[in-house]
Amino acid sequence: MQIPKWIITWLGALLIAFVGLSVISKGYEIGSKLNQRPENTISMSAEGRVTAVPDLATMNLGVLTQGDTASEVQDESSEKINQVIAFVKSQGVDESDIKTSQFSINPRYNFKDGENIIIGYEANQTVTVKIRNVNESSEMVSKILDGATKNGANQVLGVSLSFDDPDDLRQEARKKAIAAAKEKAQELAEEAGLRLGKIVSISESGSSYPVPYDESYARGLGGGGGPLIEPGTQDITENITVVFEVK
Repeated sequence: MQIPKWIITWLGALLIAFVGLSVISKGYEIGSKLNQRPENTISMSAEGRVTAVPDLATMNLGVLTQGDTASEVQDESSEKINQVIAFVKSQGVDESDIKTSQFSINPRYNFKDGENIIIGYEANQTVTVKIRNVNESSEMVSKILDGATKNGANQVLGVSLSFDDPDDLRQEARKKAIAAAKEKAQELAEEAGLRLGKIVSISESGSSYPVPYDESYARGLGGGGGPLIEPGTQDITENITVVFEVK
């Protein structure tokens, strides 16, 4: 007796559905085991702190010029800012660490008889300079500040001190935080008569990176030497929470 084709088709579909459900069920079982968290755990939070001397100084050197025409102030501004840049380069600062951060030319007005009358123009040009390895020679910052003003800069918009590459410091602070969390968890487990096991999870609950320290500095042309800029020290902290298995 020949089995009808529709029965064969129906049985085949049923078999495929059964196999598919078995695979899904097995996969769910495996996934559940992989995601299963140990029943006995202990959670501990800790902070890691690293203190270091900033090695990067960033300053904004500007030239403000005034004149009768826009072309006049542009030419004078360009001449002075080029002198400033040339001096900074002569102190060993790489060209890639010097960039123009602002340039503008605006009319100057005088209010007379109910209307604004243009009486001249004003050019404002600023370059941002990065000085590296200031932790090795803090005198370099003061030397560049003083020399820049003597070479045409009449605006110095502060000096900020920070870290050139803070990632290594953050990693060190993170390691200290994990070690501190493990030590605290070990003490707590021993007091409870338990044995500390492997780490189940680690999460960061926040970090503290210092805002670049700003040393206000303003001076005009001429005068004596600039103030000595001391980089001092800054702290980087990492806060983490570690979950340990206990037995």
